[in-house]
Amino acid sequence: MEILFSMMIFILGLCFGSFVNMLVYRTAVKYELAKGDHKSRPYNEKRSFCDYCKRQLRWYENIPVVSWVIQKGKTRCCGKKLPVLYPITEIATGLLFLINFQFSIFNFQSNSNFFNFQFLIQLLLGLVIITFLVFSAVFDLKYMILPDFSTIILTICAAVFLFVETPYMASLQGKILSAIISFGFLYFLYLITKKKGMGFGDVKLAFFMGLFLGYPKIIVAMYVAFIFGALFGLGLMIFKKAGKKTKISFAPFLILGVFVAWFWGEKIINLMI
Repeated sequence: MEILFSMMIFILGLCFGSFVNMLVYRTAVKYELAKGDHKSRPYNEKRSFCDYCKRQLRWYENIPVVSWVIQKGKTRCCGKKLPVLYPITEIATGLLFLINFQFSIFNFQSNSNFFNFQFLIQLLLGLVIITFLVFSAVFDLKYMILPDFSTIILTICAAVFLFVETPYMASLQGKILSAIISFGFLYFLYLITKKKGMGFGDVKLAFFMGLFLGYPKIIVAMYVAFIFGALFGLGLMIFKKAGKKTKISFAPFLILGVFVAWFWGEKIINLMI
């Protein structure tokens, strides 16, 4: 039964990954960031359409990952290449949905005081948080902007998650304090780098991170973000793909840190102690 549920959760994640791809496009149009052919695409069209010729897609052309593989990464109508980021986003969302499901099951089985409704709320909130974290990562990767609506939704979900997961005042105060300190830390870096080291969207995302993860998981998240961000930037410079002044999206690394700390933070902390 658990295997069946896992398969269903993964497929659901693929579908939500497809939703993320659509939301990225529609948000880019709203923010007037779309370029070239994308700028003339019909924003109010309810059904999916071709990236290039704008023809409305049939249902079998819009199956997450499967359609991309069958069509060999090209549009069926005009034969042009589709971004590989589409299936990557869908697969990543599916895997994260699955990890969250397994993580929730483990917590449910290991905590005798854990009620069914808490399990369902945590699971559903987790899926929403994953969806908008993936959206934020993809959008910042493509446009180097973090839309406020996504960060607001994440913060609201973190607040609800906080009350479900930690019903004790001391824990609540700890996570709120973590949120304020995380925000202050990145805001300090934002100011001393004269707004060039990172965007203010990253600073606002840090508030969500502290509220959602709390201490000491927020330390793990920040450590992962800065280490992998630095390694990525160094790799680009070594292969001469970027210079010292080249801007690099930092939110994807912050979000990577969130996932690592969320699912494996306790194990990492135990290994370090």
